[in-house]
Amino acid sequence: MNQVIQPEWLVQAYKNIATSTIGHVLDLGHVPQIFPMSPQHHLVGLVRTVRLQSKNASQLRQVLLSCRPNEVLLIDARYELQRACWGEQRSVAAIHCGLAGVVVLGAVTDRQALLQLKLPVFAQSVSCLTTRNEGESLVEMDIGIELNQFTVQSGDLLIGDADGVFILKPDMAEAYLEQFQQLEQAEKNRKNIFFKQEKKEDYYF
Repeated sequence: MNQVIQPEWLVQAYKNIATSTIGHVLDLGHVPQIFPMSPQHHLVGLVRTVRLQSKNASQLRQVLLSCRPNEVLLIDARYELQRACWGEQRSVAAIHCGLAGVVVLGAVTDRQALLQLKLPVFAQSVSCLTTRNEGESLVEMDIGIELNQFTVQSGDLLIGDADGVFILKPDMAEAYLEQFQQLEQAEKNRKNIFFKQEKKEDYYF
């Protein structure tokens, strides 16, 4: 009998896995050109997918209210890449709703404010051109997002840090976890052995 994958257990396990460790092994699941607003942010959580296809992004409010705590909101805003759909006020609302973080396939705004907030926000770019309450707000939830030769669905596992973002299917995340843990430990051991013979302050500030 196959063991049932526990998503919450995977989330906790991957909090100790760097995206570069995953990238030593896998290509599939890498999300190109997406980085955190703050390099200190490390994000792991289960995805909730959203697609925005209008200048009006007001329906994102309903999306936030329907999200479950600790989810990662993945917004496909490629409909208009130069127009930011996310900023300070929505980040404050996301914190209030208990989200683990937000990843925007597109632009965000209010960069300085986002750097001061506790919510990890990842995006492709920053823009002063924003969405507006003009016309209909076209937002779809829980849809498949085609991305870099794979399809992201709600419930997939997202791992993000200063080096970028990976999104893995839960069964793949479980299958590779032990290998990733071994790679992390081996890297730690190599550094420990080296710095037993060298002064760490000669290499790091």
